[in-house]
Amino acid sequence: MKVTTEQKETCIVDLHIELPPERFQSEWTSVGNEYRRQVALPGFRKGKAPLSAIERKYGQEIEQEVTRKLLNTAVQAAIAEQKLAPVQSPNVRDIKLEGDRSLKFTATIVTRPAVTLPEYKGLEVKVEKKEVAEADVDQFLEGLRGDLADFSTVEGKALAMGDFAILDYEGSIDGKNLAETYPDLQPTYAGRKNFWIKLEEDRPIPGLAAGLVGLKAGESSEIPVTFPTEFGEEKLRGYKVVYKATVHEVKERVLPALDDAFADKLSPGSTLEKIRIQVRERLQANAEQNFASSVRGEVVKQLLAKVAVDAPSTMVQQESASILKEIIRENQQRGVSEDEIRGHQEELLGAAQQSAGDKVKLNFILGEIVSKEGIRVSREELAWRITSMAEHYRMTPQKLIKELQKHGALPGIEEEIALGKALDTVVSHARVNGEEPKNPIVHSKENHSHEEPHVHGPGCGHDH
Repeated sequence: MKVTTEQKETCIVDLHIELPPERFQSEWTSVGNEYRRQVALPGFRKGKAPLSAIERKYGQEIEQEVTRKLLNTAVQAAIAEQKLAPVQSPNVRDIKLEGDRSLKFTATIVTRPAVTLPEYKGLEVKVEKKEVAEADVDQFLEGLRGDLADFSTVEGKALAMGDFAILDYEGSIDGKNLAETYPDLQPTYAGRKNFWIKLEEDRPIPGLAAGLVGLKAGESSEIPVTFPTEFGEEKLRGYKVVYKATVHEVKERVLPALDDAFADKLSPGSTLEKIRIQVRERLQANAEQNFASSVRGEVVKQLLAKVAVDAPSTMVQQESASILKEIIRENQQRGVSEDEIRGHQEELLGAAQQSAGDKVKLNFILGEIVSKEGIRVSREELAWRITSMAEHYRMTPQKLIKELQKHGALPGIEEEIALGKALDTVVSHARVNGEEPKNPIVHSKENHSHEEPHVHGPGCGHDH
């Protein structure tokens, strides 16, 4: 076997591998004999057909099996020969079987970047801690009042910004109906019947609300709207659309009184004072959660700033694709159209790439901390995580485990837990706003039971 190396990046190397014809022929004979033992050909008893007949019948399948086996064994041998420690499964490409049966191919190997850890315990973190004030409670209650508001019809009132109305509107370009011109256009832009609207600047259509100002119930108007060239809906960018609108009713929002009757609507049998206490407790819990999240974020920011990591581009690209897919899914769930998403494609891609680069770098840093601290994942921790995931996906833990094993995903779950524990450790040792750590996490570095699962992480040397 001939192996030549080509360094592509600090952590990425191409192995150009060439196997001599005799290796292919030897494996061919082995696989062919295996086929011979297992298959039956017409006119021959099972296992008695000559190899030449087997080769004529199953030549293509044998060649595929031989190539697969040789690729796998040769790549592993080359990795061992070059003393490489992959953090990803090798990417094998450019496979070429020559006429003389020599086999040539390239395997791209991604290895762990060198990570030099700074002193990560005792990081100085400054994060503002918000205290819940009575004004915050009042503001939250006002939001609840809005949720329970009634709407009454106001006779003879001319619409003003901030008012509510029920109306019909229909858009057209050069006299042609928008819905007919663009059948797949969102109804919000094409036109709606008996549509509830709050008059706000540029919502839902730029300039529509302003054109409704002054109209009363029963009145109509034609409102010209010019869409910005950067508008989310690509079909309408730069176009002048005329919306014919007819107001049916002008509505006034009537907020309920802030009293015990209001509290009883929120929680039967409750009082306003009890509701205020519950709101204050909820806001305090949210403030503490936000504070903890901010501390965690600041620790991550400092780790990324203190440690130089040459993240492999292939890992960043894969993570970027995963993050971009998640961003698109979240936007679609929020009702953002495909045209709007495409309109911000470059912006979304840039955000995904930045986030992916930071995540890959952070994982390598945390992976080094996992090793240094001797962090392990217990069976109980793994079981808890799987149970939590099973509840999220609405399936039994047993079924989820089978799915994870089927796709080889269990090591990845262990890795996530271990990296999370590493970050928890760093956070627990941080000096937040000048205060000494209250409960710093300390890991035992003694030998663990052989029953403890191995933690797969960046650089562990295993495929995952």
